[in-house]
Amino acid sequence: MKTNKKSIALAVAALAACGSAMAQSGPVRPSYAFPTTPTEKGPAAVQLGSSPVYVSPFVSVAFGNDSNVNLAETNELDSAYQVYSGGIRADARDANSVFMLSLLGTHGRYSDSDADNYTDSSLNASYDFAFTSRSFLRASWDYARGHDPRGSTDRGFGSSPDKYFVSTPGVIYSYGAPTAQGRMEFWANRAVKRYLNNRDFTEGSDRNTVDYGGAFYWRVMPKTQLLVEARGTNLDYQMDQSPLSGREARFYAGVTWEATASTSGTVKLGRLEKRFDSNLPKFSGGSWEAMVSWLPRSYSKVDVYSSRQPIESTGLGSFILSDASGIIWTHGWTSFFTTEANAQVRKDKYKGFDRKDDITGFGLKANYKFRRWVTVGAEYQHTERDSDLQGFDYDKNLWLISATLSM
Repeated sequence: MKTNKKSIALAVAALAACGSAMAQSGPVRPSYAFPTTPTEKGPAAVQLGSSPVYVSPFVSVAFGNDSNVNLAETNELDSAYQVYSGGIRADARDANSVFMLSLLGTHGRYSDSDADNYTDSSLNASYDFAFTSRSFLRASWDYARGHDPRGSTDRGFGSSPDKYFVSTPGVIYSYGAPTAQGRMEFWANRAVKRYLNNRDFTEGSDRNTVDYGGAFYWRVMPKTQLLVEARGTNLDYQMDQSPLSGREARFYAGVTWEATASTSGTVKLGRLEKRFDSNLPKFSGGSWEAMVSWLPRSYSKVDVYSSRQPIESTGLGSFILSDASGIIWTHGWTSFFTTEANAQVRKDKYKGFDRKDDITGFGLKANYKFRRWVTVGAEYQHTERDSDLQGFDYDKNLWLISATLSM
């Protein structure tokens, strides 16, 4: 069987590509880029016969301890835990198209709290097609079965984590060559989220979310572009007479640059409007998205991010206005030993309810590539929430050691 040492990087690209058509999950909604063939070396993949498909299976196991499983202010539940994961990533491409697929399953088990055990899974698929050198289309579908850990929402407390599925088909169309003076993007996706248990508490969180928008980029320097962007969101809660259904609109202007000297990034400033179909008060105010990367050395990278975004209510208030900022430093000490240090701050303001939370955290990760196909790691993360509502403070210390085996 033939192998391809670039496939693990392709697999990572698959995860990013599949997720880009979904509702934003990072501090900045990324601009469209046709998947390119990575140059990084990594574990090998297996070619399926004489087809253009390469697959990269992997398994991972982690053992650690969680000092506050249910995010409680008092009487914290401290437990050892184990996480078992496995999956496969696939990549197939020719000159004008790229297909990517990833499947992942994860089982978490708490030694001192069987009620908090969980099993999650996800499927992410995307297909990119280049009609010409300036016209691109990406179709994607993301499906996930996940859970909200007990204590992580403002809903009632069930006897087990709240389980749900999310199905999100989406499409992106981009017109304009990557080096053109002007470039346009249009996108749309529809996320269907349904909870599967604890229905006395979770019924009100079932919803359909439609996201759509467009952006225009204008090159002002060889590696710098100005941008304007408009995004809309329609929220349709499925519970009869839910007051939370409504619409969001976001308008941004900003700049994005690529590897100018040792930095790259995107900064957007604009306005957020949120209206409800009920008589809940509307919101209108400033919003921003920013992500800047600095590479002081080829083996060292610092990412700084900040954003203001709305978060859907999970039981208190009409929604949460969240300001989040953080920094991540990744450093390759050698070709086989890397570390990551991170710190975050977040301020959550509940609209329609008298509550404000300050959430801070910091952590450290280390990975050692013991063999080409074996990576061992260790991680520590501390999180603290300071709320002005009694009973909602907590401290959490999480650590684990892990091992990942791949082709």
